[in-house]
Amino acid sequence: MSCCGSRRASYRPGPITATPGGNATYRPAAMTVFEYTGHAQLTVRGPVTGVVYRFAHHGQRAQVHGVDVASLRSVPHLRAVR
Repeated sequence: MSCCGSRRASYRPGPITATPGGNATYRPAAMTVFEYTGHAQLTVRGPVTGVVYRFAHHGQRAQVHGVDVASLRSVPHLRAVR
């Protein structure tokens, strides 16, 4: 396998906009509520924001930042609540 030259670690997908001065910032994104359907505890780190989402028991809900939603949809026993 070839090396990506550490570019993968610096990759941050999601809505990014350049601001004057060359700094990149995330646009505000709508929060989405997720509900845990499992029976043990679950801790998930948002891949874009780095926020740690903790679910201590079945049925617990947490608000998830919009840029982390796509990734958390793929986590077993988590579902987006409408």
